[in-house]
Amino acid sequence: MRFDTTMLASKRHVALSVLLPFLVATLSLPVQLGRSQFGVAWAQEEKPALGIIPLARRGDVGVLAVARIEEYLRAMLEAGGSVRILPAKVIDSGRAPGGGATVQREKPVTAASKALDKADTLAMTSRTMLEEGENAEDALKLLNAAADRYEANFAELVDFTKLVDVYAMAAAASLQLSKEKEAKNWVQKALTVQPTFVVDARKSNKNLQSLVSSTLQNLSSQPKTALTVEASQPESEVFVDGVRIGLAPASVKDLLPGTHFVQVRRPGALPWGETALAKGKPLAIKANLAMEPDQQSEIELAVQPEDVKAFAQTGKFHEKVFRNTAFLFTKQVRAQFLLYGVVAKTARDLELHMFLFSAKQKRIVQLDKVTFALSLNDLQMKMLDAEGRVRAAVASWPADRELKDLPDAYGRQLDAAEAPEIVPTPPQELTTPEPEKPVTRPRVEPVRPRVEPIAPRVEPKRTLEDGSDPYAGLLQDEEPAHKAVYKTWWFWTAVGVVAACVAAGVYFGTRSTPQADGFRASAVMP
Repeated sequence: MRFDTTMLASKRHVALSVLLPFLVATLSLPVQLGRSQFGVAWAQEEKPALGIIPLARRGDVGVLAVARIEEYLRAMLEAGGSVRILPAKVIDSGRAPGGGATVQREKPVTAASKALDKADTLAMTSRTMLEEGENAEDALKLLNAAADRYEANFAELVDFTKLVDVYAMAAAASLQLSKEKEAKNWVQKALTVQPTFVVDARKSNKNLQSLVSSTLQNLSSQPKTALTVEASQPESEVFVDGVRIGLAPASVKDLLPGTHFVQVRRPGALPWGETALAKGKPLAIKANLAMEPDQQSEIELAVQPEDVKAFAQTGKFHEKVFRNTAFLFTKQVRAQFLLYGVVAKTARDLELHMFLFSAKQKRIVQLDKVTFALSLNDLQMKMLDAEGRVRAAVASWPADRELKDLPDAYGRQLDAAEAPEIVPTPPQELTTPEPEKPVTRPRVEPVRPRVEPIAPRVEPKRTLEDGSDPYAGLLQDEEPAHKAVYKTWWFWTAVGVVAACVAAGVYFGTRSTPQADGFRASAVMP
């Protein structure tokens, strides 16, 4: 049998072209779902953290102008997305951020939380066994184990409905095994924790329903108990049997006889819980909360924020003490980069000089300066250039731009030892000045311009020797006494009439008269 390899290869190519996008989309689906759910946290972990040190000023630069430049620089770097900008309070405190709304701290795994998870598993297994009609004895053992774990670790239990369900299933299993007394104890525990507990008639027998009704009636007839709970820490919340009753000190009345579970919670405090046995007499409980240790407050700062900020004023980034100080500070605030800057004023504009420190390289480089107009009307556009310079330096470290001397923006600093010596001027001998002689200055007559006399205007003679006026006829149109014939109007009128007559004669003379052939006209007179 012969196969066409060309056609087979073509079919394989088509199949791969169709299936490949589907496979890529399928494999990337979990990644996309993870990024959609935890996209913010992932992005923050992947981006390097950048701390912005407050900008310094050189020359006659206004405080408001520097504040605007720093505000726009921070906003533009955050919008650029190449780095994660640390909050200003982190730089001011010198401590690492403790997380925010987008970064959630994982709940610590404790022995109590593990026991509660085990209790959930036991309860689910027991429920399945009872629904499928398996051995009730084994299911009851699992329910006893689940109830013990819930009761022993209730301080961290949030949903007390789980405990009530275990009590109800244990009562049903006890009734199946004809253990009525044990079933009554389970029902009493469930009603003590949740007096509104009812039995679903579709899943339970009538014996359990009647047992719940009689037990509730018996408990309601006994004296109720009042409970007051206080706490050692302010703003602590009080919970009784999983129900919040208010901030401590808080009180609750009409508790049914039996064991109740009291919890006190407060942010930053360790879980606290205590059982209260209600017998009809008032009870008072005080919760002594233990606060969780704040690791950040226990760590003594190796570098104070003021020590790091001081280099922005001096510009001594090339010294070894700066590199060590900045490196330790980046470890404290958990940053990969520190951005320094100074705003200087010239005669025509403002200049922003930026210096980027890398904790990995343990070096600092100088970026290209950004020039602004004195009015800062080009602030937004020029800040795009500043953000681009920082982004490029973070992506590809410019080792050739490392600072090895005092930057030009800071100029040469004069210490007290380098100040020029001031030499006092020697005193001069005091002599009595001679009286000045009066100076006689010659009187200078003012130079007056010479004015030439204006000659009187001579009017031209209006008459000739014979008495005639030579200007006659210049101001009015006078017709001459003898005018040529061709300049008269009637001459040209006659010429026009003659021309018209000649043209009409030529037209009618040359026009041919049509001949009538084969026609005869006759007239009959009456």
